[in-house]
Amino acid sequence: MKKVVIGGVLLLSLLLGACGNTESSSGDSASSTKEKTAESSTAVQLETSTTNSQIETSTSEAASNVGFKDGVATLEDIDVKITKHAVIQPGEAGNEYGDSSVIAFWYDTTNKTGKEIDPTTAWMIVFKALQDNDPNMENELQIASLPDSQYLNTQTNNIKQGGTVSNAVAYTLTDTTTPVTLIANQGLMGEELGRQDYAIQ
Repeated sequence: MKKVVIGGVLLLSLLLGACGNTESSSGDSASSTKEKTAESSTAVQLETSTTNSQIETSTSEAASNVGFKDGVATLEDIDVKITKHAVIQPGEAGNEYGDSSVIAFWYDTTNKTGKEIDPTTAWMIVFKALQDNDPNMENELQIASLPDSQYLNTQTNNIKQGGTVSNAVAYTLTDTTTPVTLIANQGLMGEELGRQDYAIQ
């Protein structure tokens, strides 16, 4: 009988030991699952953080690429490059109907995004021209007639994405000595991108 009891105790201890190992491996499995979940959560956070960082970098790169320098206004949607400028006297070609001298600018507009834009509108939303010849107020110049008839039929045509269209614009001068300051803005009410002076003598 002693042998049966000892055998039963041995069998019972073996069974309990096996159950303990199962619980232990089950606990290890749960612990391992928690670790894997934590690792994958960290990986997702790192990936999201990297993506956000890339978006911020590309946004700041786009913002840092805007400006007005050396006759080129660079905006997010368009580029406007001044190719030449000239003063045209009354009665000369390009100012046949004016009573005052004008300053004319020839320029190329490139549409970078495919948004609807034409060369005349592009110029108007980016630039304003001033002559600093009044001690009390800003003297913004008025737009004059189109100074180059070759653009008469294309000045309001939409520019395709990636396309570049040439045009010209003129401003009536209020005197014949004060330089004209072109100010480029990021859109009608946008921040100033820069300014450049153009001699008129």
